[in-house]
Amino acid sequence: MALIKRTNSPRIYVGLAAAICLLILGMSSLSVQGASSISQGFKTDDPGIVSGAIVSLKDKTANTVELATAENVDRLLGVAGQDSLIELNNGTGTIKVVTTGEAAVLVSDINGDIKTGDKITASPIAGVGMRALTSTLVIGTAQGNLKDAQTESRTITDKSGKKQTVSMGPILVQVDKVFYEAPQSQNSFVPPVLQDFANSLVGRQVSPVRIMIAGFLIAFIFTTVVVLLYSSVSSSIISIGRNPLSQNAVHRSLFQVGITVFGLMAFAVIVVYLILTI
Repeated sequence: MALIKRTNSPRIYVGLAAAICLLILGMSSLSVQGASSISQGFKTDDPGIVSGAIVSLKDKTANTVELATAENVDRLLGVAGQDSLIELNNGTGTIKVVTTGEAAVLVSDINGDIKTGDKITASPIAGVGMRALTSTLVIGTAQGNLKDAQTESRTITDKSGKKQTVSMGPILVQVDKVFYEAPQSQNSFVPPVLQDFANSLVGRQVSPVRIMIAGFLIAFIFTTVVVLLYSSVSSSIISIGRNPLSQNAVHRSLFQVGITVFGLMAFAVIVVYLILTI
């Protein structure tokens, strides 16, 4: 207070008022932007990436992105955006990718109209999202309705050659890349624990049929190993009991059985992994 009383220059009050105005404007700007977002700089050689496009990491790269499609959804990363509240740049990035927070995302109604709360994933149209109907990686949750956004129509051709007219436009999405398990997948005849384990192991949704095949194979190999070990140990005990001098031969036989069991287990692991991933 003493400092203010001793300073009568009007510049002090003008500067103080300007600072207060800037602070109020800054707070207003943040409230308009809504939730904060975090973006990071990435390299890209894809000229088609625009603000709002969904991007994935390019195969076999750590800091290069490309437009996301249904083919590279397993490498889903974030949304190309601008003016994030927090920006992390390693000095080599050429495009900002929002990885957390709210962002405007380009979406389409390929899988039906998008409403608030729907999960958004990559679509057959490069960089454009769609409503997730099956278990897959999603980029986030819709915070608005597509019908309320400014859209434009596009005609696309699917893999079967059939043409389809879709509407595309930007909506606000809470970006949070997670694996989404569709409600219908929860009615699978496979126990949820096994389904979750298989999904975590492979990194995507695994067909219940594949899980059952893998389970039967594991059960068969386990039964075979148990029978083989029991028979070998039982025969070894009987042989040693009848002829103590046969210990060396029995030990060699048990060693061979152990190698066989190890080989069967390794074979089972490889086959089960292939069944789940291919």
